[in-house]
Amino acid sequence: MAPGGQGRYHANKSLKTGILSIMHVELTTLIQSFENRTESLTGRTVALVAAIIADPVLHARFMNTLSMLEHMGSYKILETQRGAAIDQQTLKHVTEEARHAWFFKRQAERLAGRALDYAPAELVAPASAWLYFQKVEASVCRALGADAGSPAIYLLTSMIVEFRAIWFYRLYQTALDDAGFALSLKKLTGEEEVHLRDMAARLTDTATPSQVCLPSLLDAEQALYGRLLAGFERHCRRPASIAA
Repeated sequence: MAPGGQGRYHANKSLKTGILSIMHVELTTLIQSFENRTESLTGRTVALVAAIIADPVLHARFMNTLSMLEHMGSYKILETQRGAAIDQQTLKHVTEEARHAWFFKRQAERLAGRALDYAPAELVAPASAWLYFQKVEASVCRALGADAGSPAIYLLTSMIVEFRAIWFYRLYQTALDDAGFALSLKKLTGEEEVHLRDMAARLTDTATPSQVCLPSLLDAEQALYGRLLAGFERHCRRPASIAA
């Protein structure tokens, strides 16, 4: 279905209506809608990624930072979804997030020519990256309220983050291709798209309050991503003698 057709994402829909719409429209339509919402940050992101790719040392640290973020995602799932009720879908999700962390770590170390850990000196704007993930989760917790269950928080937080991940990895892939850097994110991005649809489907089976507005949560995430982007930009502007 082309963007703008029947089932187009409407900003004034409730969370549950927005989630149900994901079940009935093409995923590409929803991702395009998200891209339209965050268009103001696209140019800055493209410029940032292009500058990072041009500097092999910085690029290795950046991929290591992406690895850390994916690792945080897998750790969050294990931390909050442990216990007798954990199901196959959740185990598959945590496994794939851990594999994404491994993928970026492997690529980062190949480029660096040495082992890298998650120490601040081996990352790009680590405090900003860590705060982004924590604050997205906190915004979901506030929106759902004190009575929200762990499954709803996990599913909704994951869904919000998947929108950004798909958007970012597509821009990153284009920048890699433009720079002639031989790295394919196709499989990783495809798995993130599956995660997005899976989170939406599973949320329809939870007791998530319908009055919570999905677009407002996406707006909150956009503001948080803007802060993360600014953190990356500040790091990249630092003199090489300090950033090294």
